[in-house]
Amino acid sequence: MELLQPEPGLIFWTVVTFAVLLGVLWKFAWNPLLGALESREEAIRRTIDDAERLQADAQKVLEEHRARLAEARAEGNRVLDEARQAGERLKAEIMEKARGEAGKVVERAQRQLELETEQALQTVRYRAADLALQVAERVLERSLTDADHRRLAEEAIAEIAERA
Repeated sequence: MELLQPEPGLIFWTVVTFAVLLGVLWKFAWNPLLGALESREEAIRRTIDDAERLQADAQKVLEEHRARLAEARAEGNRVLDEARQAGERLKAEIMEKARGEAGKVVERAQRQLELETEQALQTVRYRAADLALQVAERVLERSLTDADHRRLAEEAIAEIAERA
């Protein structure tokens, strides 16, 4: 087996071909490739910047929504508190009116009781006066006129009323 010896002409032409190819690629392909890569890098950078800006905007909107939600909850709690207070005031007013009405009913009942008591006492006085006249008539054994009866009844009523 024989070892192959490199040929100097072949090596020379291979190096020349590689250098020419490298020069052509450098002149015609390298700059457009670098430009395309740079423009692609710039587009990616812009996209990332836009995404970061949108994320910041979204975060700001989210915080605003959370603040509005907190305000709405606070407003709801305030409205509930006001409704509770109004309910308590209404309850107190109703209770006060009920107490007033109950007081009036008790007062009317007391007046009615006093009136009925006075009427009962008046009836008792008249009957007592009639009985007293009947007893006096029997004792005196004489007959009194109706005018005498009335006068004596009124005097007896006045006397009983003074004692009562």
